[in-house]
Amino acid sequence: MIKEDRLIFIVALTLLVYATSIYLSQGAFIFPFPFNNIILLLVGTQFFFWNKEQGFPALLLLLIGLFATFGTKYYWSTFLSYESMVSLSESLITDVFLLCSYFCILLFAISSSLRQKTWISIGLTALFCALFIYGQIYGELLVVLISYAVMIISNLYKPVFQPLHLIWILLFILDGSQLISFLLA
Repeated sequence: MIKEDRLIFIVALTLLVYATSIYLSQGAFIFPFPFNNIILLLVGTQFFFWNKEQGFPALLLLLIGLFATFGTKYYWSTFLSYESMVSLSESLITDVFLLCSYFCILLFAISSSLRQKTWISIGLTALFCALFIYGQIYGELLVVLISYAVMIISNLYKPVFQPLHLIWILLFILDGSQLISFLLA
């Protein structure tokens, strides 16, 4: 098992242990989904430093995590005063950061498809883009999960940007844990 696989496995195992401990103590299976963007930033940063020789794709993973974290008002409250938080929540800055994160995810998917150079990969990436955009616009977490599953299948068919392609599994795990928390809470 390579170090990137181990990191994804440790993240998934940590989330599962946390949710199980909450279930045993509170009776509800709840994952720590408010920390998903921080987890994404930490894993994306680690992937970037381990694979910076891959250049642009590695940088995209770092940017995805960075923009996703800056796009969450929850983290801004740690650094900003109450007045600053009020003005931040009235502005569009967090939405712009989230859009940048989504754009980087789409760019990574399209870059993967162009590197795969097969019609099946291009079709799967087009399906991913359509599902991902639809899911984000309409807030359908299940559709976003399906879109990540499509990219996982595409990368199983013809892996590129190895081991950076494991980010699709991480995104699936993080959003899946959020969906499970909503359904089972």
